[in-house]
Amino acid sequence: QIKKNSAWIQIVDENFREMYSFKKPAAVPVKYIPIKFAHIYKYDTANSSIFIGEKKYGGRSFSYIIGFPLNRVAKHTLVFNPSSLRSFFWNGVLLLLGMDILVAIIISYFVFGKRMGKPLQNIINGIDELSKGAYETNYQEKGVYKGVFSNLNNLGKTLGENRKRREELEKMRATWISSISHDLKTPLSSIKGYAEIMKDPDYAFSKEEIQQYSEIIYNKSSYIQSLIEDLNLTYKLKNKAVPLKKEETNITLLLQDTIIEILNNPLYSNKNVNFYPEDENIKAFVDKKFLKRALGNLILNAIIHNKDSVQIDISIYKKNRIHITIKDNGRGISEKDLKYIFERYYRGTNTSSSIEGSGLGMAISKQIIDAQDGSINIESALGKGTTINIIL
Repeated sequence: QIKKNSAWIQIVDENFREMYSFKKPAAVPVKYIPIKFAHIYKYDTANSSIFIGEKKYGGRSFSYIIGFPLNRVAKHTLVFNPSSLRSFFWNGVLLLLGMDILVAIIISYFVFGKRMGKPLQNIINGIDELSKGAYETNYQEKGVYKGVFSNLNNLGKTLGENRKRREELEKMRATWISSISHDLKTPLSSIKGYAEIMKDPDYAFSKEEIQQYSEIIYNKSSYIQSLIEDLNLTYKLKNKAVPLKKEETNITLLLQDTIIEILNNPLYSNKNVNFYPEDENIKAFVDKKFLKRALGNLILNAIIHNKDSVQIDISIYKKNRIHITIKDNGRGISEKDLKYIFERYYRGTNTSSSIEGSGLGMAISKQIIDAQDGSINIESALGKGTTINIIL
C-alpha cells in the first residue's frame, strides 16, 4: 500500500534513531531530537504530509513515520481559542442566515418581480397620465393593488368632472360678461343721447322736457349703479369681506315687510302672493338688512320670471330651526338650469332677454344665507313650478 500510494515509511526507537526505512526522501534525517520530532508531526517535512504512530514489540517501543506526497494527501492544522468558539459559532449562524436572506431576495426578485413590478409601473404611468390631463383612462381593479387602481379611477373621474365644470363655468362667464356689457351699454347710450340733446345750445327746452330727460338719465344711472353694486357685493360675500351686523330679529315680521314692500310697487301690486306664518314671533340672530335683500331677490325672481297669473305661496315655521318656503306654480326650471341656478354669471334659458338684471340675484341670495349660517335648496321641474327651501 505504501508503494502504491507513492508514500514512504521510517521506524525509530525510543531514542529517535532510525531502525528501518522504505523509500524515505534524502531530506529526512536518521536521528531526531524531541523538538524536531514534534515539529515534523505538526508541520510535515520533505514535501510530505506526515502521520506518526507508536508500536510496541519485544518489550520495546518503536515510533513509525509515514509520509505521503502533498499532491496526494494533505492535512491542515486548525488553531483556535476555545473561549471564542461560541462567538465563532453564532457568527457562522448569522452568516448563513444572511446568505439565506440574500438568496430569498434574489429568488423573490426573479419569481415575483414581474408580477409585482408591472402593476406598480401601471400606477406610475396612471399618475403621469393624470398630470397631463388624461382623465379618461380606466384601470382594471384587481390584484394586490385593487384599492389603489380603484382610487386612481375615482380620481380621474373626479378630475374629469371638475374640468368639464370649469369649462362650462368659463362659457357661462363669457356669456354673462357679454350680457352685462349689453346691459351697461344700453343705459349708457340713453344717458349719452339725452345729454347730447340737452347740451344743444340751439334748442330751447321746456321745463317738462328737462324734467323728463333728467328722470330718464337718473333712472339709467341708478340701474348702472345697481349693477356695479351687485358685482361688488357678490365678490365681497365670496371673500367674506362683508361684516355682518347680527341682532335678534323677528323673521316673521321681516318676511311680511319684504312681501308688502314688493306688492306696494305698482309693477307688482296685482300679483297673487300669499303669506302663511305659523307664528307671528319667530326670532333669530341675523343681519336683517342682508337677509331682507336675499328674501326679496327670491320672491322677485318668482314674480318676474313667471306669467302674471302665477301664484306664489310663502310660509314660515320653526322646528328646531327656522324653515322658510317660497313656492310657485309657474313655468319651472329645467334640470340643466337647476344645476347652475346659484352660480354667478348664470342666466337660465327660461329667462327673457328683455328682463333687466345683473344675473347675480340668486348667487347673492345664496351667499347671504350661507353667511348667516343657513342653507338653501331649490326643487323644480319644467311646467311644475318651483319650491325654494331656506333653513336658518
